Order: sequence, then C-alpha cells, then structure tokens
Amino acid sequence: MIGSKKRHMIDAGGERVVLVVRRMKCLNGNCGKIHHELPDVLIPYKMHTTIVFEKIIAQDTREVATENSTITRIRAWFYSRADALVGALIGLYATLNRGSGIELSDLPGSILERIHFFVDKSEEWLKRLVRILVNNNKWIHTQLV
Repeated sequence: MIGSKKRHMIDAGGERVVLVVRRMKCLNGNCGKIHHELPDVLIPYKMHTTIVFEKIIAQDTREVATENSTITRIRAWFYSRADALVGALIGLYATLNRGSGIELSDLPGSILERIHFFVDKSEEWLKRLVRILVNNNKWIHTQLV
C-alpha cells in the first residue's frame, strides 16, 4: 500500500458519504501502475452506488433521491455499454469453460435478461457484474463512449 485517497459516494437516499480508498502499486513487473481498491458497492468512475443504478435500470425510482437528469444519464450510460458488458461475460464464460461456451441463440432476447442469465437476477446483480468484470480485467475503462 502506498497511501489512500478520499472518494465520494452517493447512496439511494441522496446522502453523500466519504470513503477512504487504499492506493496500491502493482508488483507485476509488466504493470507497475497505481491501483485503487474500490469497494464493490461502487462502479468505477461513478459516484452513485450499485443499488441506485439497479433501481434506476429497473425503472424503480421511487426510493432513489436523484434528479430526473441523473436518472436519464444513468440509464443512457448503462444501455450504451450493455452490449459490451454481455460480450465480456460471454468471453469469460467461454474462457472458463475452455471454449465450450453457449450459443448466442440460446441467450434471452433483451440485453438485461442476458446479463441476468450470467449474474442472476436477485438483488445486487450489478455489484456481481462489476466485480466479475473488474477482477478479470474486462471492465470498459474508456470515458469516451
């Protein structure tokens, strides 16, 4: 560990919480970068918790204290990346099953159902999705999309 930094988080009630995130230097000779240990209730580069994102994606915004413009941005962010997220999940599935993946025609029709096929539909599905992709270095890091 080389230190820490403060990171702000916004929960479903709209309350801002300050977290202390550890900073670590990668000991892999090919990397050597500084990495931040992000708690799994957060999505990289996002302030709202995964629960807030889940509720907004599921169209259940009654318990979410955010503005309509934030709700619109969160939905747009998710659906602009959803195909790539599913693609990463399919790639990981095929890798873990030594190439004997599933047929695309066997997957459900909607993009959200496809994600649920791999990470389950129960509460905190987005937290599981982010953890799987980040820990396998499959998370989309670009902010240009």
